[in-house]
Amino acid sequence: MTIDKSTMIGSASPKAIAEYLELIGDTEAAAEFHRSGGGGQSMVLPFVKYVWGQTGAKIGFIPEGTKSGSCYIVDAIGMEPDESLRETALKISLDAFYVHNYPGMGKHRILCEFSGKNQTDKESEAMRFAVDLAANDQSAAAHIGQPIFVGVNVGREGLSFEGRTVNVKSEDDDLMLEALGNSTFKDGLSLLTTAQPVLKPFVKLAEGLVASVAKRSENREVFKFALGLDFSKSATSAKLRLGSYVVVQTDEHDWDWSSFVWSTGSGLVLPKADGAKPLKLNYMVFGVGRAGA
Repeated sequence: MTIDKSTMIGSASPKAIAEYLELIGDTEAAAEFHRSGGGGQSMVLPFVKYVWGQTGAKIGFIPEGTKSGSCYIVDAIGMEPDESLRETALKISLDAFYVHNYPGMGKHRILCEFSGKNQTDKESEAMRFAVDLAANDQSAAAHIGQPIFVGVNVGREGLSFEGRTVNVKSEDDDLMLEALGNSTFKDGLSLLTTAQPVLKPFVKLAEGLVASVAKRSENREVFKFALGLDFSKSATSAKLRLGSYVVVQTDEHDWDWSSFVWSTGSGLVLPKADGAKPLKLNYMVFGVGRAGA
């Protein structure tokens, strides 16, 4: 799966990034980008500190049934798929969202949108879910176990969905985002086990709401990823199993998941070494389980 990274803030020029940071009141960070010069990703140094500018992603996996304590994380691309999940109904949840840093000062308001396809015998149905989160730098958002898609049918080929996050600074969007917390709206966005025509207006409503918020000058798309989980023997695709997927926003090439563990006590990804501190990157954790389990 490929995605268009051109809309992410990290793909903008240093001048455009600096202007946005000034617009939202982060003058200190803006000054650093003004001094950087160059263009886009050639400007490496500020993105070491301001990790919200990185545009890549790494995907790790925590097996289902892992006990409490420190759980090992494996590379989701190198593991074996679970063939028994073909043509089954699954539930996907957003179990954790850690913010190391996001553009702006103080508490961040972050709009997360997830979209994909549900394969039924008769048709392919659009899936879309959006949730409004809040978190300070170096902390986790409060939403734990937030259902994204319930009863999504895997089909014969596997499961895939895309996600993106938008840094929201426009106060004009408060009322629009409050609609995401409405129970009726949430129920409409939760996918049932068969195609439901009544849900289509909710899917379109969510799509329009997120698109409207993302277009405002005070708001910017920070992260975008595609999570394709299949049953192939390919050495380059992530595989589908029951458990948890860790999606890290990073441009690092020499990434080694064996250097990290998942701490069930803190709910954070930590380096395996003694005296471990939280991973200094933004990341999400998605749970994948059988629907109704």
